[in-house]
Amino acid sequence: MTPFSLGLAVPALLTGCFLLGDGGQEAATAAEQKLKAGDLPGADADYSAAAAEHADNVDVATGAAFMALQRGNAGAADRFLADAEAGAGDRIGEVKLRRALVALDAGDLESVKTHGVASGMPAGQLLAAEVALADGEREEAQGLLEQARAGGGDIAGVADQYLDLLSDDEPIVAGLSEAQALWALGERKIAVRSVEELIVNLPESFDGREEQTLLWAGRAASVRETQVARGLLDSLIFAPEGQQWRKVATMGLIACADGDSTTCVRTLSGLEGNAPADGVADARATGAWLIAETDPDAARKLAGPYISNAAARALLETGDRGAAQESSPGGALGQFLEAGG
Repeated sequence: MTPFSLGLAVPALLTGCFLLGDGGQEAATAAEQKLKAGDLPGADADYSAAAAEHADNVDVATGAAFMALQRGNAGAADRFLADAEAGAGDRIGEVKLRRALVALDAGDLESVKTHGVASGMPAGQLLAAEVALADGEREEAQGLLEQARAGGGDIAGVADQYLDLLSDDEPIVAGLSEAQALWALGERKIAVRSVEELIVNLPESFDGREEQTLLWAGRAASVRETQVARGLLDSLIFAPEGQQWRKVATMGLIACADGDSTTCVRTLSGLEGNAPADGVADARATGAWLIAETDPDAARKLAGPYISNAAARALLETGDRGAAQESSPGGALGQFLEAGG
């Protein structure tokens, strides 16, 4: 069983190609060029000016909302999108989905559900179903998941995984759907605290029991719930074939979260050559982020060799913006760093 993921980042859906009418195209094109060049203040000013003149233009509102999120102002982002609803026409579903994602960024789960349902889009229905699951409304969630599944593609695959759990005769297995939804919605500490007893008591017959244990132990360590992580690892008698390295990696992350720099660096560095390269890179970047505040030098040792957003974020956490920029592969984070953010 693979981990669930909607695979939709807020910035990714709040940016993209612009298909503007004549009214806002020139201003939005100029703003987009500044954004791509890393001139975030200039892009922000241009998008805001365009939104003042063309508030009902979906693409102008999308760009302005993206910039508002970069400032950490989810309220302004939502207002830009709300103002565009009247002129959205057959694109109203896109606007509602983006409003759901902005609400997710703000932690407003009630609005996530409202806008997700109103979007009529599979991604929005999936988000709404996850909120329903987090609220314990399994029947409502099932209906929304079945609608999301009808859209096909990756969303259908995620919906199917939720539905498989919900249809299981074992209540403990069905309960995993609620913990997963909490994780997907960003309520991560709550998710790992709620799942510990479920995982430990999964029936031996449940296919993927060991995989779920490893998954949630790693997640617990990544959000500094080290007691939960240790408890889950203690319950894991045998790791699945070829997955022993993940248990070792989780032990390393626990040490990082606890501020034990020596064990943290030794354990995660010891994975080199003994685990998949991408797995090692992810583990080291996560460990670097966990240890960055208490031991910046240890974080640099772990993340320094890698080019990835995760490594760049970890290095940024140490206060070393130069190293973070060198590790960034580009994209929104790279633009932020190039602009001196």
